[in-house]
Amino acid sequence: MLLSLAIWLQNTTLFEFLRDSDRGYQIILSLHLACISLFAAMIVVTDLRLLGWGMRGESVSDIVNQLRVPKRIGFVLVATCGFLMFGMKAEEYYYNDFFRVKILLFALVAVHALVFRPGVYNSAAELDRLNQPPRRAKLAAGLSLLLWLSIACAGRGIGYLHPPPLSHHFAVLFEQYTGGLSWHAD
Repeated sequence: MLLSLAIWLQNTTLFEFLRDSDRGYQIILSLHLACISLFAAMIVVTDLRLLGWGMRGESVSDIVNQLRVPKRIGFVLVATCGFLMFGMKAEEYYYNDFFRVKILLFALVAVHALVFRPGVYNSAAELDRLNQPPRRAKLAAGLSLLLWLSIACAGRGIGYLHPPPLSHHFAVLFEQYTGGLSWHAD
C-alpha cells in the first residue's frame, strides 16, 4: 500500500517535471542543505543556552523567543525541500533504511516537543529567574541536540543506499541512461 502510494506520488506531474528537469533535484537539495545550516544554527544556539554552555550574557527567554519564529520558518523551508526531494524519488526513499530511521527520528522530535515545550520552551522567562538551568531544561536541550544530529546523520546516509535493481525507479533510470532501451522487471 505505501509502496503503491510512493510510486503514484513520484509519477505525478509535478514530480515528473522536477525529476526530468536538468538540475531540479540538485537545486532543491542545495536549498535543503542551506536551510538546514541556518535552522541547525538556531537549534544549536538555543540548546547551548539552555545547557548553560553558551550565550550566558543573554537571557534564556531572549534566545528562545527571538529564535522561535525564524526556527519555524526554517523548519517549513527544510521540510518543503525535503518533501520535494522525497516526491521525486519516493520509491527509492521507500526502500532506504536511512530514510526510515530519519522518519522515526522526526516522530521522536514530535514527542520531544510535546514533552518539553510546556515546561521548558514556553516557560523560558521562568528559567531566567534561576541561577542554573534546571535538569529538565538541560535534558530537553541535550535530547534536542542528539535528535537533530541523528536526523542529519540519517539524512546524509540516504545518499549511500540505492534502490533494489528490480524496482520501478531502477527501470526508469535504466531507460533514461540507455537512451530509451526498455527494461522491465516482470
